[in-house]
Amino acid sequence: MGRKYKVLEASTGNLTVLQQQTKAAAQALAADGLAPIQAKPSPHLSPAAAAEYRRVVANLGTLPIRDLDRAELEMYCTWYAIYTDVAERLQDTTDMDERAALMMQLDKSTKNIKALASDLGLTVNSRMAMNMPKQDSNKPTGIKARFG
Repeated sequence: MGRKYKVLEASTGNLTVLQQQTKAAAQALAADGLAPIQAKPSPHLSPAAAAEYRRVVANLGTLPIRDLDRAELEMYCTWYAIYTDVAERLQDTTDMDERAALMMQLDKSTKNIKALASDLGLTVNSRMAMNMPKQDSNKPTGIKARFG
């Protein structure tokens, strides 16, 4: 599996002109060439997942999430609903074996939420990585270039 995609402005390698043009074209298609995400949640989502879907879609702003990303957003919302359900059940449970099982479910849902949120640009770090401007790489790199 390859690395996660970086926008052209955040790419730090020495890209050829052709690679830069290819990345720019891919970004344009990802941002503008596809249908916007559907505002209404799918009927198969639970009420808690549907509420999270509406909350996220209302706050997407300029993130390049399109209708093709809906399945991933629905998975995020489903895992969020599972997380809230397990957290509520955990508060009402006194049996230690059941608490241990719920804690494992809570851990799994937390990991899935974090991974999906990062992929969708719903975390601060992932939004910053998407929008980070390219750093100037004109600094000397060799020891002789640095120290003479």
